[in-house]
Amino acid sequence: MGAKQPSSRSRAGQKRRTVPSTNAQDMPAPGVALTYEDRPVPEDDQIDHGILHEFVGLYLRVAYEAAYGDFVKRLGPEALKPGYFTILTLIVHNPWISQTQIGTASARDKSTVTKALRWMEDTGLITRHTSARDRRAHLSVATDKGIEMQARMEAKAVSHLAALNDAIGPERCDEFIQILKDMAENLRRPGKD
Repeated sequence: MGAKQPSSRSRAGQKRRTVPSTNAQDMPAPGVALTYEDRPVPEDDQIDHGILHEFVGLYLRVAYEAAYGDFVKRLGPEALKPGYFTILTLIVHNPWISQTQIGTASARDKSTVTKALRWMEDTGLITRHTSARDRRAHLSVATDKGIEMQARMEAKAVSHLAALNDAIGPERCDEFIQILKDMAENLRRPGKD
C-alpha cells in the first residue's frame, strides 16, 4: 500500500486554500508581493515562518506566555492578572509608595497601574491615601489581607522562580536577566526608530 496522495479537496469537500510559494527561487524581490499558486496547505511540521524566525519579540512573547502559564498553574486560584502580583509586592515592601513610583518600578503605564490599584482597593488588599505634600499624589499601603495574600503568593512563586531558572539554566540566568534589562533600556532611549 503506497503513501496517501494529497487531495486538492479538504475533508469537508471544499477546495483547499492556496498559500504563497516560499522556495528561495520563487521569492520575489523585497517589497514585491508574493504570488499564490494552487497547492495544499502545509502540514504543521512544514510551516515556513519566513522572517518571523528572526523576530526576537515573537520568542519573548512565547516565553512570557509559557512563564505566565507556569505562574498561574503554581499559584492556582490566587493567581492575579499579569502585573498585579508585581504591583502588590511593591506596595507590601514599600509602604506609602506613590502611583508614579509603582509605574516606574513595575514598568507599567499610568492607566494600567490605576486600574490595578482600584481593583486592589475594591478587593481590600490595599488602601490609598492622598499625599499631605501633593494632593494630586496617591500613596498606597497594603492591608493585612493584602500582606497575607502577597506572602502566600510569594511562597508559591518560589517554585515558579526555580522552574524559570532551570529552564534558562542556572549558569545563564544572571546574564539572561541583564540582556533583557539592556534590551528594554536601549529600546526606550529617545531617538530610537
